Amino acid sequence: MRKRYAILIICLSGILFPFRSFAQDEVFPTKDAIWSIHMYDAFSGFRFVYGLIGDTVVNGQIYNKLYLLNDTLLQIDSKDIYVGGIRQFGKKVYMKPADKSTGEVFEEFLMYDFSVKAGDRVNLGKYPMMGWDYYEPTFENVRIEDIGDWSIFVNEIFDSKYGRAYYMENDNIWIEGIGSLSGLFFLPIRYTTCCVDSYSGCELACLKVKDEVLYLKDECKECFEMPVYMGLEKKHLFPLKIQYNLEGKNIRLQVDVENLPLQFELLSLSGQIIQSQIIREAESRIELRVIPGIYLYRLIGDKVYKSDKIVVR
Repeated sequence: MRKRYAILIICLSGILFPFRSFAQDEVFPTKDAIWSIHMYDAFSGFRFVYGLIGDTVVNGQIYNKLYLLNDTLLQIDSKDIYVGGIRQFGKKVYMKPADKSTGEVFEEFLMYDFSVKAGDRVNLGKYPMMGWDYYEPTFENVRIEDIGDWSIFVNEIFDSKYGRAYYMENDNIWIEGIGSLSGLFFLPIRYTTCCVDSYSGCELACLKVKDEVLYLKDECKECFEMPVYMGLEKKHLFPLKIQYNLEGKNIRLQVDVENLPLQFELLSLSGQIIQSQIIREAESRIELRVIPGIYLYRLIGDKVYKSDKIVVR
């Protein structure tokens, strides 16, 4: 009888040990996590808050569900937007964006790989350029046909006060247990000096798991504040759904009445505001007073935001 008990104990220890080891090897939050991320689009600044809570199954894989939150609480309601699923395999962290409202499906891409060495080039797969080409907090308006395979070079690995850090190409920094200092899947801030100095991109302000703050940017005093840089606005905004047709130099714009009024701004690619006006009607016509070329536009409301490129012919 003693031999049977001994065999049973050995078998159980062999079963339980891998689960305990896997938990110890987690390189990214798996639940009850909230990120505060600051996004900079030319001369404006916005704060977005994301929460990781609950699970879902996609193509046989279990993902942790990531939401764009309308507050700073992990109490999901109809105002919160499902952004996609995150899963870990070993020291790799993958992202599967939510399907678009049109039914188009994104491929899973690699967010981080904490098994790399300095000098490695990491293949991230179909990684959307979030924060440079798309200044929005979800993948809904990303053109899937624009997404190509992307890889990133590992410049250096070092120890930081927050944990093991990976200095990547494009000045991106990954930290084991936290993720990117650009925030989740976003790209780091980049500066331009064409015509006028400006910058765009994203940065992580805070990461909080349950009641523990794992990361807090030096300039921040608390997790969910928006520091004022160069007069940037303090706003917590959500994606704006619009319909528009470009006819020559005229935009015919349709928006929900509840989102009015809106500030329309047309910008050069360097971030300089060229044209600005207030939109007060659900159906409006905007005459663009510019020469043919590629521009950026943005619509800003009290709690909504939309920006994208526009080609004037």
